[in-house]
Amino acid sequence: MIRLGDILNEILSEKEDRCKRIADRKYDKPSAYKSGAIVRCRQGKIWKDLKEEIKAEEAHRDQDAIQTVIDGKRDLGFITLKSSTMPEETFWNIVEKNKLKTLKVPSNPYRAYIYYTEGAEGKASALKDIAEKYNGFLAYDATEEDSIQIGRLLSYREEDIKAYIEHNKKLRGEDISEEKESLHKWFSRQGGEGKSSGWVDCNTCKEDPKTGRKKCKPCGRQKGEDRAKYPACRPTPSQCSRKGKGKTWGKTK
Repeated sequence: MIRLGDILNEILSEKEDRCKRIADRKYDKPSAYKSGAIVRCRQGKIWKDLKEEIKAEEAHRDQDAIQTVIDGKRDLGFITLKSSTMPEETFWNIVEKNKLKTLKVPSNPYRAYIYYTEGAEGKASALKDIAEKYNGFLAYDATEEDSIQIGRLLSYREEDIKAYIEHNKKLRGEDISEEKESLHKWFSRQGGEGKSSGWVDCNTCKEDPKTGRKKCKPCGRQKGEDRAKYPACRPTPSQCSRKGKGKTWGKTK
């Protein structure tokens, strides 16, 4: 026999899990604010009606996507019936049974519909407007701004939206492999003579008569080393011709 206490504990644990998940999204690091928010959430004082972001894979198949709306995880979804794996009759039965509302996307040749819960008319209209810009589809060639808006309207997690945008860029043939410059990479690049790394002292640069290339000492002086001028540093020897705006460039002792 199931005890009432077991049922209450199960309900409480589900609520606690939800509160912690939302708090983890709102606050990056452990803090008093985060702990306090979890307590207030469990007391029902905050985040009562907040929809949880869902993983994209939770709404990949048509029937699963509709279920996320029925379960209250999000407010709306998008389906194209002609290319759907779900029979059209099943779709309309689910809509009727769960009192969902629908909005047709007229320009889509595959009979596209937005289905949504009562009160989400504004979101449904916004999603329809975006789809109309791309012949009735939530298309891979949508702009990054529209793709972000699509993801947020469908309540996807921010990391899934980012992955979706990168996936679409690949489909369009755009190069996304370029590594962003980091301070660590910037400072650790090879610049000085030999195998030395880091920035170079432009006041020490000399042209190699054999190669015609500049060779410079590292910006940082060795212990006990004496130089005629204070170091005037740049990331690479080739950038030493760019003196910058400083008035003390190459200042003598």
